[in-house]
Amino acid sequence: MQDVDLWRADGHPSPLLQKLMRNVVSGLSHLHDLRIIHRDLKPQNVLITKNRPFCAQLSDMGISKCLPKDKSSLGYPATGCGTSGWRAPELLLHGGRQTSAMDAFSLGCVLCFCFTRGRHPFGENLERDHNIVCNKMDLSFVDIPEAHDLFSCLLNQDPKLRPKTSEVLHHPFFWSSKMRLTFLHDISDEVESEARKGNLDLLNALENIAQSVFDGSWDEKIDKDVMDDLRQHRRMPYDGSCVRDLLRVVRNKFNHLRHAPEKVKVIHGSDPNGLDAYFAKRFSRLLIESYKVVSQSCKKEKLLAGVLSK
Repeated sequence: MQDVDLWRADGHPSPLLQKLMRNVVSGLSHLHDLRIIHRDLKPQNVLITKNRPFCAQLSDMGISKCLPKDKSSLGYPATGCGTSGWRAPELLLHGGRQTSAMDAFSLGCVLCFCFTRGRHPFGENLERDHNIVCNKMDLSFVDIPEAHDLFSCLLNQDPKLRPKTSEVLHHPFFWSSKMRLTFLHDISDEVESEARKGNLDLLNALENIAQSVFDGSWDEKIDKDVMDDLRQHRRMPYDGSCVRDLLRVVRNKFNHLRHAPEKVKVIHGSDPNGLDAYFAKRFSRLLIESYKVVSQSCKKEKLLAGVLSK
């Protein structure tokens, strides 16, 4: 793949690399829909098409197995499957069940490997199996919160707690800038709507993430010209200590992006990509922490529906 940019200038995955990673997840999800466990997912078994538009495809199905009817696991011991360094802990321990969750663990390793230009969450070749069994995982080099969260979930020691591959594609790691901004926009509107009704559960849960999202006052991290523009369109002052008001800032900027003064557009961009990058640079954990709150809320389906339709 010559003359192809897989990473952006800031070291983060390019849209093409994210597309290729989505291809891997989609392929594995399709197998699981057919009740097939791949059983040997690793980078060497991911093929990239030679010509544009590039696409990633899973290969080497030689040891794949189909789940018996009405069964969630294979009915025999986990022998002769997988490759050292890429197998789930339950396969390295005696008596482990072979389920689709074993593929999810391998997927976490593969996605991390792609995301970090070849680094493995469980170290170098000879130490990986030992580290997997002992849960000695290192994701300190994964600097995007959404990526860290997804990899951590997929690499959970407990197979029952790993997300299904069909759920992985809906994780914020794979969201476009427009989807990310839409999600924060919709949370803000939902918080305001619930507060007017006297329902404060969602609001209180979001305020509990303040320490994780910003230190001190969030408005100090936003350029003066941007804050001045925001204040012109709001009667009530923004409270720099509240997540509620930070979400409202993102919502209002997204809503009125086209009408922002030119000098303000120069600062935060004139399209969703630029605006998303502006807020993500200053509040890198706002999206993933808000997502975690919503995931535990009764509003999950409602708020995610608007995003996933984009």
